[in-house]
Amino acid sequence: MIFRGRYEYTIDPKGRVNIPSRFREQLTEAGQESIVITNYSGCIYAYPSAEWERIEEKLASKVSSVNRKKNAFVRFFAGGAVEVTPDKQGRILIPPSLRSYAELGRDVVILGMPNRFEIWDRERWDVEVGRFEKEGFEDPELAREIDSLGI
Repeated sequence: MIFRGRYEYTIDPKGRVNIPSRFREQLTEAGQESIVITNYSGCIYAYPSAEWERIEEKLASKVSSVNRKKNAFVRFFAGGAVEVTPDKQGRILIPPSLRSYAELGRDVVILGMPNRFEIWDRERWDVEVGRFEKEGFEDPELAREIDSLGI
């Protein structure tokens, strides 16, 4: 499942946010009623439940009881995961712990990605994009990484 686009929404006082109708349609067509949300990279990653199950299988097969750094990442990433189901209005409830981690204020940006979508605080997103626009295209290492994407 590929999510596309950038959408701006507000979070209500209870911590609920609308999922873009296009994303909800895709989830419904794929038979995915729930979404798994977790903390990562200063925002919230949102995966269709089937994609999350694949991620959990990968994590389970690669986790090592002796690699402390890898275990710390898995604790952070998988431990922060919460399964949510959109209500009849297409909203999901983002728990306080995830709202706090991503510093979500009232205004958020929802971005489509190849296998997930991300929920960003609007101001944080503006800073992230501004930093990339200012520094990203001038970084030779990043330019090579982007070129390797074949776009």
